[in-house]
Amino acid sequence: MSPRIATASVAAALLLAAACAPAPTRPVPPPPREHPPAVGPMRPFTLPTKRDFTLANGMKVTLVPFGTLPKTALLLAVRTANTAEGAHRGLLNITAELLKEGAGTRDAEALAQYAADMGGALEINPALDQTTFGLDVLSDRAADAIGLLADVVRRPRLPAAELPRLKTDLARQVAVARSRPQTLAHEAFAHLMWGDHPYGHEQPTEAEIAAIDIRDVHAFVDREFSAARAHLFVSGQFDAAAVERALRAAFGDWAAGTAPAPHPPTGSRTRVVKLIDRPGAAQSTILLGVPVPGPATPGFIGLSVANAMLGGGLLSRLDRNIREDKGWTYGAASRITPLADGVALWTVATDVNAPDTAPALAEIFKEIDRLRTEPPPADELRSIQNFRAGAFVIGASSRGGILAQLAFIDLQGLPDEYLTQYVQHVYGVTQDELRSAAAHYLDTSAATLVVVADLGKLRPAIEALPALKGARFE
Repeated sequence: MSPRIATASVAAALLLAAACAPAPTRPVPPPPREHPPAVGPMRPFTLPTKRDFTLANGMKVTLVPFGTLPKTALLLAVRTANTAEGAHRGLLNITAELLKEGAGTRDAEALAQYAADMGGALEINPALDQTTFGLDVLSDRAADAIGLLADVVRRPRLPAAELPRLKTDLARQVAVARSRPQTLAHEAFAHLMWGDHPYGHEQPTEAEIAAIDIRDVHAFVDREFSAARAHLFVSGQFDAAAVERALRAAFGDWAAGTAPAPHPPTGSRTRVVKLIDRPGAAQSTILLGVPVPGPATPGFIGLSVANAMLGGGLLSRLDRNIREDKGWTYGAASRITPLADGVALWTVATDVNAPDTAPALAEIFKEIDRLRTEPPPADELRSIQNFRAGAFVIGASSRGGILAQLAFIDLQGLPDEYLTQYVQHVYGVTQDELRSAAAHYLDTSAATLVVVADLGKLRPAIEALPALKGARFE
């Protein structure tokens, strides 16, 4: 068949198909959109019945039977932290890694295999206020897990041969972190906010890491790891009598040591702006914050609800404004970070398209001012309360979640009622109380602001912002 004949045949077929096709009909409208069911009243959080006691050496213990799965979660919280490193910044991070390199009769490989045989893996998390050791194991191995934790904190091998490798690893991690604008912003912010307090130094220098000696590690462990600083939390299904026998045998003769000395920081309340140049950057990093009182302060729940409304999730005003409506960022968030000794830090953080830096800053200040001056609509407040209460209950509804909440209130010196009444207190926040808490605590006239950006293009617009009038620029 010639190409011309083929083409004609195709055309005839199309005409025949069109003639046989049914007549066009009106488009069928989509079914009406179904709204999700209304959120029912949130049930109060019930803390499982627990048992608290203290060993003769001062070590605290909390046992919490929970759930039906044959699993047991253990969390050993030791009140030593990066703030205790003194001149040896990075020492706790190095120590935490060396603790995994063997303990008691087991080397690193045998220690990891022993934990795996129990159905878990050892986690060591150093932080600004305490260091935690965690395991989640099969219930019939709970007593063995207690022995493993005791070996790690009481009889670590701390092999000197591994120290050079771990120091090299930490130096590399710090170098990689410092290549990111977010790290530059956080380091500058911490120094402006906390000054010479240990909170003011986020990352060790290469020279500080290089200077760490194995004798420093041993001295740190001997000084900082002791019974008077420790609290063991156990949650899940377990034989309570067997667990208590195991922990008394493993920790009963641990030296009491000394309790940690309070070292509360004083956060800056000076209106200061730090601009860090990053030539050619396609995005700008923004970090804004003020110190606020910790969770033991009356009104903290109201402040936390206000923060959630501003930038605590996908329902928040900041996210809707500069992400959803304007498309300037992938996300904007605010948070309250409780620290030790009754102190907390409130921050707003985002990365925005470089040309939108000054407008984004203006919108951030506008949303904060609106929160401070206008009571929120009742339906918006209820949505945020549902979110906060629901997130809390879900987060505390597991073995690990319960342990995390108990460790939190222990660190903050809060009673159990903080947890059991949390949902009621969240729903008890009124529109005026939310506005009042925001007005009292989220004072941007006393805020620290760090911006990492292409200053050759953006400095004039940032400095000209009315919200920054009178600020000290660095």
